[in-house]
Amino acid sequence: MDQQLCVERYHGTMSFLLDPPSLVGIGVLLDRYVGSPVRRARLAAGVVLVFLTTSTLLYLDVLPWWFTDEDGPEWMLNSGLDTDLTRGPGTDVLAVIMFAAYPLWMKLGLDLCDD
Repeated sequence: MDQQLCVERYHGTMSFLLDPPSLVGIGVLLDRYVGSPVRRARLAAGVVLVFLTTSTLLYLDVLPWWFTDEDGPEWMLNSGLDTDLTRGPGTDVLAVIMFAAYPLWMKLGLDLCDD
C-alpha cells in the first residue's frame, strides 16, 4: 500500500477502536504532567467532552469524516479497517455503551500510575 494512501486512510483519532486507548493515554499524560488536581480534573473533563461531542456527531453523521471517503458511522465502527460493520439498532446500543464508557477510560488513565 502506498505510504501516502496509508496516511490518508488511517489518519484521525475519533473511532471506537482508537478512542479508548487515546483517552487512557491522555489520562496518563495529564496525571503525570499536570500538578494541580483541579486543573487536571478540568482538563480531563474537557478532553472527554471533546471526544464525546466529536465522536457522537461523527456517529450520527452530522459531522462529516473528512480524511477518507467513509461516512462518520462507518469510520466510528470500522476505524478504516475492512470489517464492514454498518449502523443499525444493535450497533446504536453498542455505541451508547461505548460513549458511556469514555469517562471511565479517562479515569483509568488518570489512575493508572497512582502509587
